[in-house]
Amino acid sequence: MVEFPLDFIARTLSGFCVCYFKNATHDADAPPHFHITIPINDDASLLLCIITSQAESRIKYYKKTSEAAISSLLEVNNNDLSFLKKGSIVECNQPVLIHKQKFGKIVDPDHKFKVVSRDIPADIKEKIVKAIKDSPIVKPFIKKLIKYP
Repeated sequence: MVEFPLDFIARTLSGFCVCYFKNATHDADAPPHFHITIPINDDASLLLCIITSQAESRIKYYKKTSEAAISSLLEVNNNDLSFLKKGSIVECNQPVLIHKQKFGKIVDPDHKFKVVSRDIPADIKEKIVKAIKDSPIVKPFIKKLIKYP
């Protein structure tokens, strides 16, 4: 389902962009999701945040574990990101740092992979960065890696 080698694609993912793929490290029944890349100082790695429509379950989870983290769930819809079919959240509490050479290991090769957008509105970029940096859960070294603006 992937037309180009994933290691090549990973090298082209710089700055903010949105990819659609099934994460092979997630539950086998989990569907593919949109993932947004956040620019970082480390050119050899990617920082990914998942975009999910499961806002209620994420809010419920953080009410039990860290209520302050709820504010780092960024609501988005198709007015913000035109490819979205329904209201969703960018999960800014759990960004995943992955080396570009290992990116292919998290992409399930049996499902579609697509770079959906490299044109993210500036206000959404700013809100994502702020949500990650304000998150009480994200480790400080991850916050320091972010290179925006």
